[in-house]
Amino acid sequence: MKMSSMSEVERELFKNFEELLCIEDASLLRIENPEPNADFAALLSVGERKTKIIGEIKSSGKPSRIRAAIAQLQHYKARHPDYLPVLVVPFLGQRGRQICKDEDIGYIDLQGNCYLRWDGVHIEKVIEGKTFPDSRESKRLFSDKASLALRTMLDSPRKPWGVRELERATGVSVSWVWEVLVGLVQAGYAARANREIYISRPLDLLEDWAESYYFSRRNDVYSFFCDAPTPQALISRIASINGAGERRYALTLHAGASLIAPFAKFHEVHMYVNPWERRVETERFWMEALELEKVDRGGNIYLVWPYYKHGAFYGVREVNGVSVVSDIQLYIDLYNFPMRGREQAEHLMRKRLGYLTNEAPEQ
Repeated sequence: MKMSSMSEVERELFKNFEELLCIEDASLLRIENPEPNADFAALLSVGERKTKIIGEIKSSGKPSRIRAAIAQLQHYKARHPDYLPVLVVPFLGQRGRQICKDEDIGYIDLQGNCYLRWDGVHIEKVIEGKTFPDSRESKRLFSDKASLALRTMLDSPRKPWGVRELERATGVSVSWVWEVLVGLVQAGYAARANREIYISRPLDLLEDWAESYYFSRRNDVYSFFCDAPTPQALISRIASINGAGERRYALTLHAGASLIAPFAKFHEVHMYVNPWERRVETERFWMEALELEKVDRGGNIYLVWPYYKHGAFYGVREVNGVSVVSDIQLYIDLYNFPMRGREQAEHLMRKRLGYLTNEAPEQ
């Protein structure tokens, strides 16, 4: 469902409230609004249990867009403690839902996710498999070439950048750099400092990026089997290949994270390969070097032709004789990966990316 305005979100909320909660005898009726700046006030009824709610509506549920609304709802809550503060958006992802719960703010989205708690009543529902729609803004900001600017700026998030300086650092054209910088400011991720621009909300930027990116959907992933007893043995075999260092490749997902910030057990190795080389030549090299067998399922090593043809190899480093993608690429690859990816991503955030939250990384 595409919502083009907050008024449409509000209309859908009141029209389909019982269906959204999937609870019989649930209703939402408008009442007099005690706050002139609040978007709405209503009487929420679930059977015999009732409460008054005061709501803020946003056209996007991305973390960067909801923080101001949450602060406003907390203000309403302090002024009107008998009202339940509720955020309403078209869709609220996992990170946004957690932010609301951490701040004790209720939420409802138009996909059916909800969290409402008052006087012994607890209603919580999570709709699995839903994702943020790819908006024109996110497609532009999180595209391959644009990501070179994001990666460079996230390395030093409080550093102000001029257009020419960022052009030299990334190799991206002046016009494209300018478009990315303007987009970052308009989206609320960056701020101006005189004639330069810096990332003012680096964590929001990275989390919105990760929320909108799915490793298996964006990349071309091919499965192979290698007769190695463990993934660690397979990584060691990669390190021992003559000529591997001359080829463009980099470990990612759990295999890469195991060398940077180990946490979750894993059984597969995922490896980005050179997107600019003929695919048949790349495949032949790795199949011969590692004695791989191509399989439809049951593989233990995956060759990955990256969506981020320019960006995936930004910041690649050598660890224990193998190439590993940057911490930023590791984080976005892991974030929505189904097999303990989120846990590993959160561990990586604590260990390696603490500077994005103004906290020192753990030792």
